[in-house]
Amino acid sequence: MNDFHKNNTYLPVVIITFIFGLGGWCYPGFLASIQYPLLGLLVLFIGLPHGATDFLLFRRLCGPVLSKKQVLKFFLFYLSAVFGYLAFWSFYPAPALILFIILSAYHFGQSNWPYLSASRWLTGLIHVAWGAFVLGGALLWHWDESSVIIQQLVGHIPLWSSQMMQNIQWTLLLFNILLLLGLQFSGHISHRQLFREMITLSVLSFMLLNTPLLVGFAVYFSIWHSFASLLDQMVLFRRQWPSFSLVNYYQQAAPYTLLALTGLLVLILLQSFIFSDISLISLFFVLLACITLPHIFLMEEVYR
Repeated sequence: MNDFHKNNTYLPVVIITFIFGLGGWCYPGFLASIQYPLLGLLVLFIGLPHGATDFLLFRRLCGPVLSKKQVLKFFLFYLSAVFGYLAFWSFYPAPALILFIILSAYHFGQSNWPYLSASRWLTGLIHVAWGAFVLGGALLWHWDESSVIIQQLVGHIPLWSSQMMQNIQWTLLLFNILLLLGLQFSGHISHRQLFREMITLSVLSFMLLNTPLLVGFAVYFSIWHSFASLLDQMVLFRRQWPSFSLVNYYQQAAPYTLLALTGLLVLILLQSFIFSDISLISLFFVLLACITLPHIFLMEEVYR
């Protein structure tokens, strides 16, 4: 797969991320005032499209010409995963949230480490640890904000202090640094790769620590994760369709992006009339979790 760190987009992404961190440090009130439209725009134009080409990925994995049985199998799997997970969340919200966090951590780490060649257990550990650092940067460094959303999602959470959660996040950051040093010492990554991963950890830490929760999540999810995944997918598609362009990508993603937006509009209506005691942002994360679950399983096959 494509190594995002070697791509000529890596430096601009680092600079953009640093600017957001600097903006949050100098003008926290301004970023807080635009966090909702910023989240909406980044997720709409980068976040959702990167997962809306899953059917095209399925075609790339199974062959350009699919039988009706294969097409039916794909959509049955997708719909079963989405609505099955939604039902699971309805009855067991806390376990569903924990499962989603673990799978998301693995998936985020997977998109950051497509070039890592190591044993399966070590690769899995690196993926989960790196993804946990990113999620923790948004959730644990901003526990006063995230705990409100989590409580609405699961009903009740223990009264953990912000200081304790922040200490856990600093521990996750230290653990990732030690893992990087161990990977370089054991020969799994080069000195150059170590240097770049340290830059990545540093600039993401600076941005996540200094920006509001939703801004930090939006910047990472869209610019780092979704955009890197989009580049990986473009490389994969061009192996089968050499003239495949970014315009083709968005054309393929458009129907499923619109479908996801329709689901979001339904959530807005439900929040207005039925779930008025639950914030819209909490319902948004439920929707995101449901449509992300089948995407994670499909991307596991792609990276494999």
